Amino acid sequence: MSSLLHPVGHLPASVYWFRRGLVLFVLVLLFILIAQLFPGGDDPKKSAAVDDPQKSQTPLPSGKPSKTPTPTPKPSDKPTDKPSKTPPPQDVKCTAGNVKVEVAPAVRRIASGAALNFAVRLTAVSDECKATVDADALTVSITSGNDLIWTTSHCGQAIPKATLVVAKGKDAVTPVAWTGHRSGPGCLPGQPVAKPGTYVVKAEFSGRESTAQAFTIT
Repeated sequence: MSSLLHPVGHLPASVYWFRRGLVLFVLVLLFILIAQLFPGGDDPKKSAAVDDPQKSQTPLPSGKPSKTPTPTPKPSDKPTDKPSKTPPPQDVKCTAGNVKVEVAPAVRRIASGAALNFAVRLTAVSDECKATVDADALTVSITSGNDLIWTTSHCGQAIPKATLVVAKGKDAVTPVAWTGHRSGPGCLPGQPVAKPGTYVVKAEFSGRESTAQAFTIT
């Protein structure tokens, strides 16, 4: 122990102390290097993180994909509006402005009490149209002077319901039958027959009247 504190030799004591310090410094340096190469006392989780390079990598921030701006369509790229469909002429409803009406007796002379048929003809004034024929749209009346003899306003069943396409150059005719008797409200049976004389028949469709047509009962 005394030799450590009091070095013995032919050299000065300072030389021996310098050598001892240098050896001690080298030992400490080796200890530090060994401790860094073999970190046995460190946290195993940290050591595993160091050993596994994939876990130690810092994940890159996941950014949302940027939206590609939608190009504004040029005027020429915009879809052209489809033209509105025009209904075919036969789908146009016939009115007093686009159709005229005519009526004619099947014969011009009948016997008293005999039945008589009338033909009601619709003619297009301009374009084609579709006519709904019934007792509400069509009226046929027989008069003698100012005396109303018979009318479909009383006997609507005399007008057969039909839908007619009215066009130029195409017949649109509906028949109307008369029993030869007078009529009254409700078209009650047992009305008297029309007496001999001259009678006039007229038709009206959708507010438009026909010309009068005469016939005779003998």
